Amino acid sequence: MSWILCIKGTRIEAKTVRYIASAKFHGDSVHYIALFVEHDSRKVDTMKRWLLGALAAGIVFAGVQTPASAEQVPKEIYEWVQSTARASYYFNRDMMNYGVDKEGHIDLNIITVPTICMYDNIQIQDVVSKRRWKMLPLAGYESLQGEAEYLQFDLRNKTVQVVRHDDLDDKWGTLDTDTSGKPVSLDSFSEKDVDGIFYRKILDYAKAHRDDLIKRSKGTLTEADRKLLEEEKKAELKAKEAEKKAAEKAEKERKKKEKKEKKDQK
Repeated sequence: MSWILCIKGTRIEAKTVRYIASAKFHGDSVHYIALFVEHDSRKVDTMKRWLLGALAAGIVFAGVQTPASAEQVPKEIYEWVQSTARASYYFNRDMMNYGVDKEGHIDLNIITVPTICMYDNIQIQDVVSKRRWKMLPLAGYESLQGEAEYLQFDLRNKTVQVVRHDDLDDKWGTLDTDTSGKPVSLDSFSEKDVDGIFYRKILDYAKAHRDDLIKRSKGTLTEADRKLLEEEKKAELKAKEAEKKAAEKAEKERKKKEKKEKKDQK
């Protein structure tokens, strides 16, 4: 069984697709961003349930282009956060959203977001070496380019979980998948920790674009949360106004001091 990303603008013969989610067909080819799976016929029902659940949860690693490289990550979809000596980190701001409970209410404490990390050659060799040492399959890893992860933040419990991790090749195909990630405390990451910085930047963006996340989330706000958000917006506006007045006062005092100094010099 293999997971493959169907990238916008990439022609893939429809006959190779056994089950496809959110696809648009033109003749015998697919010309739309989609997540699909080639599967064994015995696993159809299981994979169909997984895909439907993934769509309901908003799990689609989409919006990328080929070839797979940091230079080709579309900036209109992915937000660049940082580049280290080994990798470049991005998150998909267009697919970031809040969780939704069984009653269809938006859960402001749960944030889900797809991410991409593109490797340099040293990181690629490191990943390959670790897999070789663990005696894991290496088929296709000569084309390894990076990873795609689906993160879930729990703000109430202050945790982050890698719900799904995919190793990506140079055509954005999935080489291997790991879904064994467990919730990790956000407090366990130091200020200088690369992953910690990445996670904090994602949460900062989510807070600054809360209305956008709410619009994309497939649910409705409870009356209590609606009132809470209104109060928070009022408090934020009040704080910004106070900050503005403080800055204006400081600038006025600076000019006054500067004027006095010039007068004293005469």
